[in-house]
Amino acid sequence: MPKMKTHKGASKRFKVTKKGKIKHYNAGRSHLMSAKSPKRRRNKRHAHVLSPTHARNVAKLMGVRRQPPAPTPKQSEINE
Repeated sequence: MPKMKTHKGASKRFKVTKKGKIKHYNAGRSHLMSAKSPKRRRNKRHAHVLSPTHARNVAKLMGVRRQPPAPTPKQSEINE
């Protein structure tokens, strides 16, 4: 079976962090910024992390293998 190709539209819009989270930049930055409040403009400057639900779909498009979180140790294992 051939390799999966990366979805080029997704690869331009999203970046994967070292821990496997997916970052994105907010929409609504191109024009009409004077009508938006300073707080709203300030919050649009920075990248944000996608919610896990959306990140799962984007990871499929980008061909990223996401590791499930490590299982937490049981209380009995900690006390031993």
